[in-house]
Amino acid sequence: RLGEASKCLKSGMNDKFYEEILKALWGYLSDKLMIPVADLTRTTAMEALRERGIDEEHLNDLSSLLDKCEFARFAPSSSSSEATGIYDGAMQFIRFVENSN
Repeated sequence: RLGEASKCLKSGMNDKFYEEILKALWGYLSDKLMIPVADLTRTTAMEALRERGIDEEHLNDLSSLLDKCEFARFAPSSSSSEATGIYDGAMQFIRFVENSN
């Protein structure tokens, strides 16, 4: 999914980019936390990550990423540098979680 998001970013398909980032993050969390996507909410994800020892700073980063993506999907006025920052933030969060276990 992040690969697809990267392609969308390079092609200037911002709406699709944010959608793919959200799908990538939720899909990753679903797989990592073993919670079906249908049952996964921000609250259940945060609680499960806390139980796995993920600190509040990284949880806040994740929450901010989700907020920015959701906002950008409905108010598409973000710059490509902001989109690049979101992509990088998603990658960093996933790497951090992977390296924490």
